[in-house]
Amino acid sequence: MAMTVNAAVSLPSSKSSTLSFKNSVTVPERINFNKSVLYPKNVSLGGNVVSIRAQVTTEAPAKAPKISKKDDEGIVVNKFKPKEPYIGKCLLNTKITGDDAPGETWHMVFSTEGEVPYREGQSIGVIPDGIDKNGKPHKLRLYSIASSALGDFGNSQTVSLCVKRLVYTNEQGEIVKGVCSNFLCDLKPGAEVKITGPVGKEMLLPKDPNATIIMLATGTGIAPFRSFLWKMFFEKHDDYKFNGLAWLFLGVPTSSSLLYPEASKLS
Repeated sequence: MAMTVNAAVSLPSSKSSTLSFKNSVTVPERINFNKSVLYPKNVSLGGNVVSIRAQVTTEAPAKAPKISKKDDEGIVVNKFKPKEPYIGKCLLNTKITGDDAPGETWHMVFSTEGEVPYREGQSIGVIPDGIDKNGKPHKLRLYSIASSALGDFGNSQTVSLCVKRLVYTNEQGEIVKGVCSNFLCDLKPGAEVKITGPVGKEMLLPKDPNATIIMLATGTGIAPFRSFLWKMFFEKHDDYKFNGLAWLFLGVPTSSSLLYPEASKLS
């Protein structure tokens, strides 16, 4: 950034003539605003009054164009919205925690017929059946996708979720059940489910096959990382072969709560 200083000096003589000169100096300096300031000053020099006027003009730096992740090629977001969700069907729903685990976690697979294209690391919304206490349809809940883009069946026709059933006792001693988690965990094969999305571009699997990927999760937080691991280690792609380094740190309260133990056997 450059700052330009223009100075004009007038020296009146006894013959009322004026000797004037102008000088311009360019000074490198970082300036964050546009501004032009006039600094007048009268100075006494040898009995004469010298008038000095300096003007400083600064220019703001040009802003670099912002590159939006929304322009990423081939990544679909919000294809299906709450008013017009995709209607999928439950193909599989199974509990994946032991009977002595603190709480139930279920793995479920929904059919999409290829109509809900997603990438590893994205999420989908689910709108549970029924109405809320105000008589309005339930709002959607977002869940991280637990399957690779090919899906658990490898045909790009399904999407999978990992959901923990929410049940707790409130301060009044009443048992409270989470609306959407219980709806999902209770689904039977063949049941319909309203799906929105996909959404998210912030935590996608890196394109670089030589990347070092560090994954940290507790409980169902493993869902997006399962999608990563499946693509990196269990699938074959003509245009992708993972040659980097992957670290998974997964926290669970008990061994019976360990989700997807096959992921921990990777070497």
